[in-house]
Amino acid sequence: MYKRILVAYDGSDHAKKAVEHAVSLAKVLNSSLYVITVAVDPSQEALEKAKRIAAEAAEKIASSGLAVSDVAVRSGVPANEILNYAEEIRADLIVMGSRGLSTIQRLVLGSVSQAVASRARVPVLIVK
Repeated sequence: MYKRILVAYDGSDHAKKAVEHAVSLAKVLNSSLYVITVAVDPSQEALEKAKRIAAEAAEKIASSGLAVSDVAVRSGVPANEILNYAEEIRADLIVMGSRGLSTIQRLVLGSVSQAVASRARVPVLIVK
């Protein structure tokens, strides 16, 4: 059913739980796992931090005995980048945490998970 699962990962507690759910699904369904981390700020420093965060997700997946098919680090509007990457890899499911931003950031930028869920062409699993 879900052959390509994309995990959007920002290092938050909710994102860590999303990885756990994605791993469980991938094991049961024999799916490929992909990871994306998006830096809002295109600076080199922000991209380096995003690479470290993405590597953390890949390590969590690898420690569960699964391989990661690809790890993407992008900069831009998170919802747009997640959706674009989902299209590129032909994801069947997007898994992400319900909250990653602080309350103030969420008020200014809106909820990434809400934006992805409302615009995605595939099912989105939002994990609390």
